[in-house]
Amino acid sequence: MMGVNGYQYINDSISCMICDNECTSSTCDEGPRILPWVQDYDDGINCNNENNSLCYSGDDNGDVWDLWDTSLRDFIILDRYGVEFARINLTYNNPDPTELGECSGNYQKIKELILAARNR
Repeated sequence: MMGVNGYQYINDSISCMICDNECTSSTCDEGPRILPWVQDYDDGINCNNENNSLCYSGDDNGDVWDLWDTSLRDFIILDRYGVEFARINLTYNNPDPTELGECSGNYQKIKELILAARNR
């Protein structure tokens, strides 16, 4: 699992996403999160060869977000071969198992998707 920071957020702090020492939010009271984090760029390096028409340099969208047609807070589950298995937007599918109402079952559903992708 890893996070890909969108190009449009390149100048924003990621301190509270990874809970480093600079974050003062109560969401980081448990300490740093161990999550690989990378930055998407809009330099066109990934837009060559078979990706030629799938992303464009200098369009103010990150190349990886273009290639994967990704939106903010998309959670993309890949199978063992790197093929997209499922896509869930966490804005609308809050995985917090302590939330009430329609959010309460999302954690289990996401967990089941991850396990299903592993076995595919």
